[in-house]
Amino acid sequence: MGAFTRPFLFYSAAKKLHVMRQFALLAILVTGVVASKSVEAQWQFSGAAGVRYVATDEFDSDGKKLVAEHGYLPGLELKADYRKAGWRFTFGGEVYGGNISYDGQMQSGMSFSTTTRTRQLRINAQAGRYISDATLLVAGAEWDYWKRDIQGRGTTLGLGEEYNSWRFIAGAETRVLRMSWADIDMTGLLVVSSPEHLQVSFDNQLFDRATLSTKPGIGARLAIEVHPKAFSRVTIESDFEWMRVKRSDTAILTKGGAPVGTVAQPEHVRKAIGLKVRYRF
Repeated sequence: MGAFTRPFLFYSAAKKLHVMRQFALLAILVTGVVASKSVEAQWQFSGAAGVRYVATDEFDSDGKKLVAEHGYLPGLELKADYRKAGWRFTFGGEVYGGNISYDGQMQSGMSFSTTTRTRQLRINAQAGRYISDATLLVAGAEWDYWKRDIQGRGTTLGLGEEYNSWRFIAGAETRVLRMSWADIDMTGLLVVSSPEHLQVSFDNQLFDRATLSTKPGIGARLAIEVHPKAFSRVTIESDFEWMRVKRSDTAILTKGGAPVGTVAQPEHVRKAIGLKVRYRF
C-alpha cells in the first residue's frame, strides 16, 4: 500500500474523559472561589457563552485542497483575572463542540461528504503588564485539544483523530474608543504552536492506532470587546483566529503490528470567528 493522507474514512466512538475532567476542575475551582466571601478585591471572575464558526482546510503537497470542514460550534468559557501593582494574571478555559460539515475525497479521488463530530478544549494562563491606563502587553501559554470524529456513511467507515499541542502567545490589548454608551477594547496576538501530537484510530480495528507529529504552527488572533456602560458586568466579544500547521512526517501504518503502508497528516489551516457574551461576577 502506498503513502496516503486519508485513504479511508473511519469513525471511532472512544472518548477520553480525562481532558474534560481538567476543564471540570477549572469550573469547580472558579465557582468555589466566586462563592467564597473571603475573595480579595483584586480577583475578578467571569463566564461566557457563545458560538464559533470554525473552518478547517487540508492541502496536499501541491497546494490542492483535500478536505474542507466548516460549521457552527456552541461553547462555554470561564476566566479568572488577578490584578496587582500594574500586572494582570489570567487563568481560563473553554470548550466548544458540535457537528460540522465534512467535504473530502476517497483514495480513488471520488468526493465524499459527511459530518464531523468535533470538540475543542483549551486551558490557558497569561501574564500582562500595563504600560499605560489603556494598554496592556500580554504573554502566555495554552494547551489545545482538538477531537474529530469523521462519520462513516454507507459502506464507508469513519475515522477518529485527536490532536493536542502547546501554544505560546504574545501581543497587546488596548482601549481604542471611549464613547458615552460604551468602551471598546482591541486585542492582537501572535500564536506559535508546538508540533501537534496526533493519534488516529480506525473502526473495526482495520488498522492499528497510528501516532503522528506535525510540524510547528503559526497563527494570529484578533478580538474586539464592547463594554456597555449601562450594563457594567456585561461584555460583548467578537474574535477571529487563524493557524497554519505544516504537513507531518510520514509514519508507518500497521495492522496487527505488521507494516501495511504509510500515513501522514496533510498541511492544514484552522480558522474561526466567534461571538460571545461575557458576564463578570
